[in-house]
Amino acid sequence: MTYFRKKRTEMRKVALVLTLVIVGSLAMAQSRFIEGQHYEVVAEKKSEEPTVTEFFSLFCGHCFSFDPFIDSLHHSLPESVTFERSHVDYIPRDNKAVSFGIVKAYNVMLDLDMEEKLRRTFFAAIHVKQENIDSEAKIKQLFLDQGVAESKFDALYNSQSVINRAKAMSELWVERRIDNVPTIVVNHKYKINMSSMRTMDDLRQITKYLLEQK
Repeated sequence: MTYFRKKRTEMRKVALVLTLVIVGSLAMAQSRFIEGQHYEVVAEKKSEEPTVTEFFSLFCGHCFSFDPFIDSLHHSLPESVTFERSHVDYIPRDNKAVSFGIVKAYNVMLDLDMEEKLRRTFFAAIHVKQENIDSEAKIKQLFLDQGVAESKFDALYNSQSVINRAKAMSELWVERRIDNVPTIVVNHKYKINMSSMRTMDDLRQITKYLLEQK
C-alpha cells in the first residue's frame, strides 16, 4: 500500500470515528431529554427566530433565588439567540391592582433601559429587606428611590404602550401553560420542566437541545 493510500485510509477511519461520535452524541441527547418528562410542547409552531424566555415574577422567592442561574444561562447562549423575560400577573393572588401593576412596572423598567438595575432593586426590597409592596404607590416609590423622575414614571406607567404589553404578558403565561415560576420556554414552543433539572449543566444542555428542534 502506497503512502498516499495509507493516508486516505487513515483519514476515512478518522471521519468514520467522528461521524459515530456525533451520531452517538445526538442519540444520547435524544434519549436523555424526553418529552413529557423533561419538557412539554406548548405551541404548534416555534418562533421564527431562536428565543429563550424566562417566565417569572418579582414577587416569587424561587425566581429571586434562581436569578443568578438565569443570568448564567442567558450569557451562555449564542449571540443569535434572543433572551427575554415575561412577567406573570398571578402574584399576589389577592391584589389584582398590584399583580397587574408589577407587570406594568416591569415594562416601564424595559422602556427606561434599567431592567437589570431595577429588577435587582425589587428583588432585594421584597426578598431581602422584606418590604411589603402592596400598593401601586409603593411600586412607584422604588422607581423614585432609584432616581427615576416622578413625571417620567407616571407617563410611562400610564401609557397605552405599557398597558398593552402588560396585558399581552398577562395572557402569554396562560397560553404557554405556565403553572409555576421560574420556567423557561424555548422558541415559544418547548416548556422545560424545571423540577427535572438537577444541575445548571442540565439546564444549559436541554436549552441547547430544544433550540435545535423543529
